[in-house]
Amino acid sequence: MIDLNEREQIITTASWMTLMWKDERLTWDPEEFGGETSVVVYIDEIWTPKMFIANVLSTDNLILFSAERGLILVTSDGIASLGTPVVQATHCPVDIDYFPYDTQVCPFYIFPENLPVEKMYLYAQPPTRQSSLPSSEWNFTLITSHNHSYVYEDDENNSSFSIATTTFCVFLQRYPNYYVNTLIIPSTVLCLMSFVTFLAPPDSGERISLGVSMVLGLTVFQLLVADILPSASKQNPILGFYLIGTFCLAGLTVPLSLLNIKIAYGDSKIFILKYSCLRKTFLEYLPKICSVPTYSERIKQMITIKPLESNEITRPEGTIAATGEDESNGLARELVKIEEFITNADKVWQNLQN
Repeated sequence: MIDLNEREQIITTASWMTLMWKDERLTWDPEEFGGETSVVVYIDEIWTPKMFIANVLSTDNLILFSAERGLILVTSDGIASLGTPVVQATHCPVDIDYFPYDTQVCPFYIFPENLPVEKMYLYAQPPTRQSSLPSSEWNFTLITSHNHSYVYEDDENNSSFSIATTTFCVFLQRYPNYYVNTLIIPSTVLCLMSFVTFLAPPDSGERISLGVSMVLGLTVFQLLVADILPSASKQNPILGFYLIGTFCLAGLTVPLSLLNIKIAYGDSKIFILKYSCLRKTFLEYLPKICSVPTYSERIKQMITIKPLESNEITRPEGTIAATGEDESNGLARELVKIEEFITNADKVWQNLQN
């Protein structure tokens, strides 16, 4: 194999093909010719079978054997053998559903030229020696041969004839390491980094900016991936769906972060949180999974009052000193506000428990 163009679905190969046939007209008695058992003749001096590759893309290489391609060795029993190099570009259907862990099968269809089975029977054998030029992307694994007979019916003349054909199949297996290192691992890391934004506290102000940065990074990454992924298939490969899924998951981090901030600091009530099962899911279970404080733990921290010492109470500068009776009335009002806050917090806590 020289090259495989996946976008154009063209494979270019260089091979050595040996063709053998028997011609009764070329037999002789070696004793009558000084013990000569073989002779070499030019390809245009005797009859040669005309064969062509059906899926070749160039008309110059349509016929396998021409007058310019080598010599023929003929033995005394009428066996003629012809070996010639063949370089051609043929059509190879590419299936990239399991890219980059895919295996391509490139067929070569060989037909005789207007010769039925009664005149010439074509039989192919797999090569005994299989080798290929080293490739950084493909691993040459196997070559197989299959023999068939096609029956052609002529409805106008009410006749039919069969033609013997053969098919060579070349199996190529892709090396996936390059695509794993350049596609799968970077996209997975970017997707996981977008979910790391939920570890930041809602009041940090960095959740939205970090989530948007990850989405923009994946967008630029998708543009680079579009040039690497082959587009020779009618449907996207499984890796393409995986990359789309990681992009969608990274994009969900932005609205989910906004919802989290809305729940934590929003003034209006969230309609979906009026259901107890959903409220416990979003406010109790998910924070535990993400290893962050739950809503009830935050309420407990808020209602925990640390007693103030006398030296911690300071008076703002520029205020007029009040009498002892005014100070006691102000302290009483502050205590009333604290009691109301604790009462409201207890009601919220009871609602969460229910």
